[in-house]
Amino acid sequence: MIKHFKKFDDYGKGLLPLSFSHLNEFAFYRERWALRRIFGYQFPTSASAIRGQVVESGINMFLNGIPIEEATEKMISEYDANCSNINDPKVDDERKNLIPLLELGTKTFQEYAYRWSLLEYQKKIQVDINGIPFIGYTDFHFEDKNTKEDFFIDLKTSKNMPSKISISHAMQQSIYQKATNSKQILWYLKNPTKTKDAEYIAMSLDDYSQPMKICEHIVKVMGNYLKSVNTPEEIRDSLVPNPDNWIWKEDTVLKARKEVWGY
Repeated sequence: MIKHFKKFDDYGKGLLPLSFSHLNEFAFYRERWALRRIFGYQFPTSASAIRGQVVESGINMFLNGIPIEEATEKMISEYDANCSNINDPKVDDERKNLIPLLELGTKTFQEYAYRWSLLEYQKKIQVDINGIPFIGYTDFHFEDKNTKEDFFIDLKTSKNMPSKISISHAMQQSIYQKATNSKQILWYLKNPTKTKDAEYIAMSLDDYSQPMKICEHIVKVMGNYLKSVNTPEEIRDSLVPNPDNWIWKEDTVLKARKEVWGY
């Protein structure tokens, strides 16, 4: 099956190794997947995505001994630098969320400091699914000081507090568990509002097998799809973009769609 992936090595970014975001986009937003992976378009990130990245960075600095005041300053500078090249009306609003999220995240980690040792941050993982190579980067890798068992915490910042783990996050957790053979834990930090402070909740999967079955199925579907096409033009002609889909709200994505499909 891998030969069907490799035949697109010379187009766009190439398809291998896969990543969770690549897999997810193929399954649920295939036209945007084609624009990125086959036609080589690059789209700007969002203020909310940058928010998550820099809060993780700030927490990592704190866990490695940098004083909270310095970590805060560096986090904000990192946010401003990363947002300088994007056009997102939420840049200022998300900037206001940074300090409350960092304070809650560091405070929560401090509660476990006597039990846990930080081993790594953003560890590179590699694994095969149905013979197809995957790559990814974890967030925080810890070891329990008493049991010597290692585990990973994936930090998510969010506008809303989830009531359960989404299938998308569950799929990502199952891939990382397969790659590391270690327990995966999700920590959610919710943005503050006018009436509520930032909030925290931890969740983990009891069973990784079901979301992994979904990942394996998507890999199989991707292989079958790529078997049926041989060129970017054939991929273009096999997909029908829905103009009402929310993915076209971003101007650069809409422009790319019109350049490829003509509408």
